[in-house]
Amino acid sequence: MTTAVPRGLSALLLALVLALGLFVMGCGSDEDSTAQADRIEALASENETLQSQLAAARDSVAALRNQVSGADMVQLGNAIRFPSGSAWIPDQGRRTLDSLATILERDYDSRNFRIKGFTDNRPIGPSLTDTYPSNWYLSANRAAAVAHYLDTEHDIRSRTLEIGAFGPQNPVASNETAQGRRLNRRVEIQVAE
Repeated sequence: MTTAVPRGLSALLLALVLALGLFVMGCGSDEDSTAQADRIEALASENETLQSQLAAARDSVAALRNQVSGADMVQLGNAIRFPSGSAWIPDQGRRTLDSLATILERDYDSRNFRIKGFTDNRPIGPSLTDTYPSNWYLSANRAAAVAHYLDTEHDIRSRTLEIGAFGPQNPVASNETAQGRRLNRRVEIQVAE
């Protein structure tokens, strides 16, 4: 799961990198190369520290999002992607589900899990409204298709399985581009920590 970096933290990191760059550029040319190499090494070390702090901040944001949703859930593997206007699981999605099924059986056998369906924000076309009256309906069908596949192909059942329809809510990319819309047409599987 990718998370956005808070703007204040991004701005702070950018300011630190710029300040460090200006410091290095402002060093006099009369200093020997060993001193400059030491400074560059120190800057590289500081950069590593900032990168690890940034990663920790991202993890904290992800954990907070999971807590806000009411349960400590983590996303299992990659999302399953769907073609526009379809709840049919493509071959790549089936291969991904086969891998995730192995992980579910091995590591999360007695855990609660949730299957969440999503769409892009484009309205359902007139030729599909009889099959999928809305994006909410389409996202529910995508989640149900994944649950059905896990049940029939891998005998994975859970009394606590939840299926959620989120329609165009919670996009992971911009719906302004074809690539972004493709990333938003997905199903995610989450398991309890």
